[in-house]
Amino acid sequence: MAAKITTDGLYRVSYAETPGLTREEYIKRQPLRYEEILPGNPKPGDYKFVSMNPYQLQHRIAPSFHKGKVILCADSAHVVNPFGGLGLTGGIADVGSLYDALLGIHKGLADDSIIEKYSEVRMKIYKEIIDPMARENFNRISSQDPETAGDNDEWFKLCKKAATDLELQKQLCHGLDVLTHDFTQYWNKEKDVDQADGGKTDILVESRPVEGGIVA
Repeated sequence: MAAKITTDGLYRVSYAETPGLTREEYIKRQPLRYEEILPGNPKPGDYKFVSMNPYQLQHRIAPSFHKGKVILCADSAHVVNPFGGLGLTGGIADVGSLYDALLGIHKGLADDSIIEKYSEVRMKIYKEIIDPMARENFNRISSQDPETAGDNDEWFKLCKKAATDLELQKQLCHGLDVLTHDFTQYWNKEKDVDQADGGKTDILVESRPVEGGIVA
């Protein structure tokens, strides 16, 4: 996978390697691998190499996203392979869900049980959507001839079409809406209406210095 990640031409390149080598051996092999896998077979002088971070592909999920006073989201809660950006996108969706859950508690419109609902829903989305899609993306890339995949694979053909079809671009972007979940539906709407009609919650904040920082 080669993906442009900045407007000034920085790319992230992910590729399979021989397992069990040292970091130094992976770095030494990098120029050869780029020449093998990238379009145009670039030599080291054709690009500026910035950094390298060898890692093992994993698909893992925590047994729960909530225990006691600890709440997990994003990479602390689950990991998948990078092909498709589903770990990042799913992590952003986690944060949005958790924000709504905590906001509901802060406003007095939800109790602590909404955090258990957050854990339940986000784990379900990972297991039923994120993990299967990420595995399919990896299999698609690893099992096809890169010279012909763009012409033979229906997903790649759809991506090619989207490059010039703005309406299709929008549809594909909204396809990721399946990763989101509206946690405001679990708020107590009657309380929300009462507050909108003029009810007001006063919050007293007391700040005091403690060793190492400030507690509010």
